[in-house]
This record gives sequence, C-alpha cells and structure tokens, in this order.
Amino acid sequence: MPRAPHIQDACLFSLRRLAAPITMIVIVAIMAILLQAASAQILSMGPEFASLTGNYSDRAVDINNDGKFDYLLVDAGVHIIYPGEYSLTGYLYDRNNREIVWSADHRNFSDGMQTMQLAFDGKTLEKMKLNGPYRLGNVTLTWGTASDGLMPCAMIDDAYQTGPYNSSDFVDPVTPEKFLSGSGSGELLLSITINMSQPTFSGRYTYDIVGLNMPPISVSTPVKITGSKNGYNLSMPGIYIPAKPNNFTITASRVRNINVGVLKLQGDLQRTWVSAQFAADARGSARAESDLISPGGSYHVKIFGDAAENETAVNLTMSVTKKLVVDGPFRLAINTTGFPDGAYRINARALNGSFSFDEIEYIDV
Repeated sequence: MPRAPHIQDACLFSLRRLAAPITMIVIVAIMAILLQAASAQILSMGPEFASLTGNYSDRAVDINNDGKFDYLLVDAGVHIIYPGEYSLTGYLYDRNNREIVWSADHRNFSDGMQTMQLAFDGKTLEKMKLNGPYRLGNVTLTWGTASDGLMPCAMIDDAYQTGPYNSSDFVDPVTPEKFLSGSGSGELLLSITINMSQPTFSGRYTYDIVGLNMPPISVSTPVKITGSKNGYNLSMPGIYIPAKPNNFTITASRVRNINVGVLKLQGDLQRTWVSAQFAADARGSARAESDLISPGGSYHVKIFGDAAENETAVNLTMSVTKKLVVDGPFRLAINTTGFPDGAYRINARALNGSFSFDEIEYIDV
C-alpha cells in the first residue's frame, strides 16, 4: 500500500449550515477548498490513491410513496487503492448543455472496487422544467478530509448519460413565506429549531436545501450587511443582528454518520465544499456544527449519510442561536425556499432584563 504524501497547504474546513427561518439566519457557510472545474478528459492527479472506473448506472426513487420521484440517483464505480475518506461531486446537464443541478457524496472506504452515489434533488429537476436524458459532467473525485486537506484523484467533464426522464415526474417544490412581526426595545436571545423525519432508501438518507439565500429574507425586507474578521452584522428596520453568537447545529439520529455538502453560487462563480464525515455515537446520533455565516449569493446545501441498520427513516434537527437588538416595531418576510416542512420551535429569552416585547406573531402564508 503506498504511503500518503504530506499535503502542504492543507485547508481547514469549517462546517456551516443553513439558517433557520425566523429573523433570517440559519445557513450554511463553510470555509474550505474550491474544487476546480473538470477538463474534457479524465485527469488523474492522485492515481496511487483512487480512480473512476467508468461504470455508471441511474435510477429514480420515490422515497415517500407519493407518486413523484424525490431523487435521481447516479451510481459511480471507483477503484480505491489507498483507504480513507473520499468525496465525489458532479452536475447534471440537459441535452443543450444547460446546467440543472449539483450533487455530492462522501464516504470512508477500504481498498478495492467501491460504489459512490450522487443523489440529484428532484425538486430542482422539476423546477427547471428540462427533460432528460441528462448528461453527468464536471465530475471530481478527491481523497482526504476537511481538516487534513483534499487531494484531487480524478476529474472528467463528460462522464455518463442517464435514461429519458420527464421533469414533471419529479416532486413539485413548495416555497411558502413565513412572517415574523413584533415590537419592543432591548436585546433578545433567539433559538430556532426545525425537526423533521426523512425516509431512507437503500440504507442511506439525504435532504437538499436548494436556492437558500443569504440571509434567507425576501427582497421586500431591506438588509444591510457589514463584514469583519469576526463575522457579519445584519441590519434591517427595527432589528440589528450582531455577528455573535452564531451557533448552528445539525443533528441526525438513527444514523451511522452525517455529511454536509455545499454549492455556493455568486454571480458567475461557483464554489463547492464537502465536509468531513461525522460518525454517530453509541446511541446512533451524529452531529455537525459551526459558528460562521457567509452572506451573499445562493446556496445548495446537501445533508446526507448512512442510516442505522434496518431504519426506514431518520430524524433531522437543525437549530440556530442568535442575538437580536430590537428597537421599535418590525416585520420580517422569511424566504423558506428549500426548507423542510417539519415542526418549527422558537424560544426567545430577554438578556439582562433589558428586553420588553409588546407582541410577536409567526405565521405561514
């Protein structure tokens, strides 16, 4: 077995996540490595580690039995020479080479022939209204972890063509708005928690949040963003949100592990990150957390991993804690595009006895 080379410039990779609907935060933001776009041929920078075999297959799955496909799955064969953690990312394009959706996978492999899986979000396929067959392209295989650095092993621009799918066969996304309104004067510590149950398929689970804006507030709410080395302060009518605290946590239960992938769109630029794999404890609970926000642009966040043995569904809990400085009346229109329909719980606590709330309302449209 070849010895792993020392990686100079190992990039620390700080996980971050979605921001929960309430005053606007809950997001993912990650510090990590920007994976370069693949060329038209397979490139093997780390052939002594792993390679793409060229074996692919696809199928669509309806994980909640509602008659609509939730995901289009593409399996990719990989030959692992050096054991460790590997990430695979790729995109689907239509017949006119228009980009449709991105996906990622991350697994811990022993040596030998293995299979990785890209689960492409059905909500995005339906929303784009572009029928298949689809082309799998810009595929990148990397070795390593977030904390130790990532090494590209193979890249290919034109990897595979799927079967003929109609976009209308996939689930129709729901994008309701939520409103938070109230009035007061002082400081409030706000905690927002989202609980949801996600069905499993083939022993795995995945959930995609596509089109997440930073911050997730409708354009009718003017927001001013001020950045510094300590984070980002957000200001809007009646509310000021300082950079700290900014605790964001995703917990998955009845699982073996959890991973998070992020695609950020900002103008013509795209950046992708995949977290290290977080193993579950003896109770089957895995946890990923961060405390940094990166506003601006649009995000595609993928939460995925292996379910515990024989589990048909996993529980996902997303929570965020922020401080609000309130001065007078306010009304926020929260853009919940891509967020789950699960139960939302909101806790508010006055700090140092300085906050008095006249009224609060949190409604769906």
